Amino acid sequence: MKTKTKTMLLTGAATSVLATLSLAPQAVAERTGESHSTAALRPIDFERPAAGSPYTPSEWAKDGWDVSNGYTPLGFDTRTRVDSGTPAHSGDKSMRVFYPKGKIGPEDSGAIAPFAVPKAREYYLSFWVKFSKDFSWGTTEFAGKVGIGLAGGKACSGGQPCDGTNGFTSRPIWSHDNGTAAVYYYSMGHEGQYGDDVVLQKDGVDIKWPKDKWVNVVQRLKVNTVTGGQANPDGEIEVFYNGESAAKKTGLRFVSNDDQIDKAYFSSFAGGATTDFAPVNDSYMWFDDIKVSTNRADICELSSCS
Repeated sequence: MKTKTKTMLLTGAATSVLATLSLAPQAVAERTGESHSTAALRPIDFERPAAGSPYTPSEWAKDGWDVSNGYTPLGFDTRTRVDSGTPAHSGDKSMRVFYPKGKIGPEDSGAIAPFAVPKAREYYLSFWVKFSKDFSWGTTEFAGKVGIGLAGGKACSGGQPCDGTNGFTSRPIWSHDNGTAAVYYYSMGHEGQYGDDVVLQKDGVDIKWPKDKWVNVVQRLKVNTVTGGQANPDGEIEVFYNGESAAKKTGLRFVSNDDQIDKAYFSSFAGGATTDFAPVNDSYMWFDDIKVSTNRADICELSSCS
């Protein structure tokens, strides 16, 4: 899908915000990236913090999620709230994120931060999301980031060329005026200046993000192997929507060095390069039950959650 919406998706939105990140510890993976045991962060269900308070980076840290070194998060202090007034996916609380009318980019909309995960070649990341009843997809242009994705190394994004040594990113998005669901990724040799995307589908029909309804997204990302400094085309991205495979891209090259996945990348904001992407009214998303692991068995949404 090559559209004006997609090609303008990240312009002006912190094009090199992750350039100075340090790598997460290689606690469970060797240089090859082949894990010898499960790497996982503690699931987050937002039940612990007091309702009405922001879910700040220090609160993430109390739940075992630490922001990668060298990066200052945006939006969590001012645009997030632990919410008990809206039905959560599970339990009594979820995290509400605010997307103000007329605002775009992570400085003024939503929230953004990369959280360190133990370095590994393959991860599964799951989250539940609900859009407000009157969520605005934009003004005359329509695109934005949805929730949390995966990244590695220097997290190539924002119109940067990905050369195999400056990392990669892969994040869910919305696009078009009907809220089409897609995954937006930066890999080596991405087409044009900006990243590529794959639209989520069910039975051959494009999936649209619903409003006022909890849905689950699981992303599986596998980084390619490297032989003699050359990237092999065996990287993969797969996205599951409510437990069913909805998008899969194979033959990808992400790296030509020893970078692997080392970040769970919360990245959710409206836009977009211009205020044409801005919401026409105040809008919200709720997030709940976030999980990240190298072990598929830890993601019960792909089997059966008790």
